[in-house]
Amino acid sequence: MEEKYTKVIAVGEEAINYLEDIKHNLQKNASFENIKVTKDVDKEFVRGLLDGIEVLYMLYDSSDKDVVNILKAISFMAQERRVLCIGLDICLKENKEDIGVDKEFKLNKYNLETTMDMINLISEAMDEETLIYVDLSDLKEIFQSKGAVSYSVKEFELDKNHAELAKMLEEDFYKSEGELTLKKGLLLAECSEAAGDNTLIYLNEVINALKDITESNIDMVFSYNEKSKDQKTMKIAYLRN
Repeated sequence: MEEKYTKVIAVGEEAINYLEDIKHNLQKNASFENIKVTKDVDKEFVRGLLDGIEVLYMLYDSSDKDVVNILKAISFMAQERRVLCIGLDICLKENKEDIGVDKEFKLNKYNLETTMDMINLISEAMDEETLIYVDLSDLKEIFQSKGAVSYSVKEFELDKNHAELAKMLEEDFYKSEGELTLKKGLLLAECSEAAGDNTLIYLNEVINALKDITESNIDMVFSYNEKSKDQKTMKIAYLRN
């Protein structure tokens, strides 16, 4: 992926330090920007920040009022530019102020790895060179809907029972505030080229098992990407609203 349509920005000193520790895990699929609270965040700056971007992740500490003011300015213009804007809050306290992001997740040591996997898999799933890619409109339907969004990520060998995997994806997840509506699901799959020819059949079985668990007519979309790896493994990110 030569062009990076995903950007991760850190606003405020705490978030900047946090991003420096994790950006090496994301740099293949995202560009980055650090914004200090002393920065003059005018319209011209925000326009430049959002140019060429489809998905923006904002990393911040919501307990800092100066940070919140900057976030509001950026998220407001992201909405005008129709950029999907996802908040990653490193403050463990409840955020009672509306920052204007499409969805907000609390980021901590327990969900950090899963969240980075989700960001990478979303970026790769949107790449038109991916074998079966997802459209930005599908992501927006998930993240801009009312209610919560949940996400889970699992990496496994392909001899794993598909019903057992579906149960793990369904039960072991992190989510934003609110209730899930069971209207839309995204399954983002990354497989090794060594896995063989039956991976799409397996993926379809997982999707059917997920629908059986929820007992709903949830609209399910999936992406499929192959990587040059020797291990016969698959990694799946499951997002739903």
